[in-house]
Amino acid sequence: MAQKYSKKISKAATAECRNRRKVRLMILIITVAAALFEASEFTVRNYNTDDIDLMFPNYDNFFGLFLMFVAAAFGAFAVYGVFSDLTNKQTADVQLSLPMSAKERFHSKLLAVAKLHLIPLACASLFVLIIGCVKGHTVIGDTFSFLFKIHCIVLAEALFVDSICVFCMCCCGAKAEGVYTSMITAFCVTLTPTLVYNFITNNFSSVSFSEDISNRFLAMFGGMIALSIESGYVFSSLESWVYLGINMAASCLLVFASFFIYRKRDGRQVGRPMVYDLFMELFMFTGLFTLFTMFSYVESWGIGLTLALIIYLVIRIVAARAKITPKTFLIWLLKYVACFGIFLVIMAAGYFTGGFGHYKLRMKEFKWDNADMQISTTQYANGSYLQQNRHSFHDNYYVSGKADYPYNDDTVFRSGYHENEIKKSELDDKLVKLNKLIDEYYTLENRNTEAFFDMMFGGVYKNEDTPGDYVSVYISLSDDNTISNNIDYGDTRDYDVYFIIPPDKLDDFLKDAQDILSDETDDVNARIYEDVGSY
Repeated sequence: MAQKYSKKISKAATAECRNRRKVRLMILIITVAAALFEASEFTVRNYNTDDIDLMFPNYDNFFGLFLMFVAAAFGAFAVYGVFSDLTNKQTADVQLSLPMSAKERFHSKLLAVAKLHLIPLACASLFVLIIGCVKGHTVIGDTFSFLFKIHCIVLAEALFVDSICVFCMCCCGAKAEGVYTSMITAFCVTLTPTLVYNFITNNFSSVSFSEDISNRFLAMFGGMIALSIESGYVFSSLESWVYLGINMAASCLLVFASFFIYRKRDGRQVGRPMVYDLFMELFMFTGLFTLFTMFSYVESWGIGLTLALIIYLVIRIVAARAKITPKTFLIWLLKYVACFGIFLVIMAAGYFTGGFGHYKLRMKEFKWDNADMQISTTQYANGSYLQQNRHSFHDNYYVSGKADYPYNDDTVFRSGYHENEIKKSELDDKLVKLNKLIDEYYTLENRNTEAFFDMMFGGVYKNEDTPGDYVSVYISLSDDNTISNNIDYGDTRDYDVYFIIPPDKLDDFLKDAQDILSDETDDVNARIYEDVGSY
């Protein structure tokens, strides 16, 4: 019985492939070209450091890899053709007249998509993997893991594109809607989480760290899986594979959900722009949320909200099956307002939690041999800058003599500003105290709704409700490896945080800061007065 079922599915899939010769030829051309270019561009690079030869896999050019990702996106053409029975009455009549159940038809179509798109792409990846291992036989282990990881990501991209297109085609009765909804949905699923996260963390936490990898979870969303290519820097090997697995599992679950939608479809629904109201609402919400987030970056809310409303209404009118009445139009407007309200609630949640807890991000250690620490405060009265109440604390340390990383307690750091030396443990203790200082004084207690709306709509970049009298605090930490390596530019890590404190806490803050870093307030104010006097 199982053999008969498989044979029926295989024959139906073969027939589908035969009817899509142009699509198959198009995909084969781009896939073969991508494989040939990528195989020719792959090489093993030799790098010499400290008289040690290191060899690692590399690409001389990325055109072939770019074509491989283009080939992954070409699966959309295969899906649009294979699932055309959902949007074309003639094809639907033929398909529904076949002695096959909805389950059999769906499985045969998935097999056809695999034959047209996924299998050729997998074969091309295998070809590149074999050629790469031959060219990189001296470091075959690194070469295999490097190429295997990249092409698993390519296949994940292809699976994502195919799954989105299958889902949207199952929910739409017109081909135009199936095409543009799948394109817009893929764009939104990929970029919206990234746009929202970056906007909230950058604007609502006031913490910036060059080595911040808290956004690595975004690789789970659609096309953002390409982020995990840089696994050597951003991801641990296990973590990147976990995100890759979650991404592919989400695509498979979407295809699985599409089956339950497909089996409810019949010929009467062919031709309707949107078959299911729930899909329409989810699609509109996703699109509007993406537009609102994009307009948050450019701060053009007047134009942005108007443009979003126009796009929203045009799609609603095109997809409307019934006669449009004033009541219908009013309901659409209320749904638009509700979408914007949900957007503001999510943004407010990010604001009042300091970027969903991102404000607690800290630099945990100094990694390189040149460490710089700085604290500066500026007091304001009635919103005006008080020049005489500016304080600055600054220390810079670098490794005294040659030392191997990782440094231990015997490693000595010499101050660049004072004639003294400290050990690694003392430098680490300074960093711990600085982090405790930030934890104590950087709180969210002064945040309120008025300040939130000022940031969102007024173009005022302040994380707290700033009274007439307040003190702004800026703390900067950085380290690099330029001194021991005698180079101008090297590996650098920068950490910055900005927050405000009330004036009554300034004396306590200055006392705590002075216990950690050297006070340079007099030198800084002297330079300020010299600059003012020169004008």
